Amino acid sequence: MVTVRRGVLLSAKILVSVGLLAYLFSTTDLAALNDRIRNGDLLLLAAAVVLYAGMLALSTWRWRLLLRAQGYPAPLRDLSCSYLVATFFNNFLPTNIGGDVIRVRDSSRLTGSTTASLAIVAIDRILGFGALYLLAAGAFVLGGRTAKELVGARTVVYGLGVVFAGLAYVFLRPGTARRLMAASGLASIPWARERFETVQAAVHVYRDQLPAIWTALAASVALQVLVVCYFFAVAHSLGIPLPLSVSFLIVPLCTLVQAIPVSFNGWGIRESAFIVYFGQVSLSRDSALACSLVGAGLIVLLSLSGAVVWTSRSRNEV
Repeated sequence: MVTVRRGVLLSAKILVSVGLLAYLFSTTDLAALNDRIRNGDLLLLAAAVVLYAGMLALSTWRWRLLLRAQGYPAPLRDLSCSYLVATFFNNFLPTNIGGDVIRVRDSSRLTGSTTASLAIVAIDRILGFGALYLLAAGAFVLGGRTAKELVGARTVVYGLGVVFAGLAYVFLRPGTARRLMAASGLASIPWARERFETVQAAVHVYRDQLPAIWTALAASVALQVLVVCYFFAVAHSLGIPLPLSVSFLIVPLCTLVQAIPVSFNGWGIRESAFIVYFGQVSLSRDSALACSLVGAGLIVLLSLSGAVVWTSRSRNEV
């Protein structure tokens, strides 16, 4: 039954992506789209590749920092290989958390606990989304009238502000999570209580290692800046005059929108968001579609390096 449900859900996501992409292609000047992509600046695309490499390196270093804060020294080379494989799975599995399963499995060999490894990866994810929010909020506040008038920007910034304020309160106020656990009734379930205590132990360590958390958050902000610069480089390689100031709000908003699990890895949803936001800053549909497709497509292409690492690791384990 579970397998059938997953199959139906996957089919629905694929249909959403295919349907949205078909509609977007049918309502876009395909000749202009083709010309824009064919005449792309290869030097700027190469710069985007360098930025992507920096994104991977910084992501791996942040993960290593969080592991070391828990007392688990990890070789950077091993974590880099694991992160490459995780990135490959994130792009080719029907869910963007598929790569996290790889990271949890690999790091559990260091921690000796799948739950502890899951807690570390979850903190890593939360810091990433938190940095994404900080970047979007900063661009919203400092971006002037154009930024504030972008569709959904105010709702996302204020709504996520409440969410992250709540998470920060739970993290910084010991005992809050335990009271929520008791109020929900989960504390009476041995399996849930055991795993909660493991996660709590990891959170307590991070409370005592606040400098490491602040450093990881700073690394997350720097990482999101690289993501923005990556799409900015892609846009300008395609001859799209996308302002950098607006990019710092548009790219995080599109990233947040594509995380909504209603399509296959954000395809179709992401392109629709780009078209909406590009249109609001007087940029054409073909430019928005080209930027999204080339930017995301290049990431998928580069993530194939993880398949090479995965194949090599699989052979060594046999």
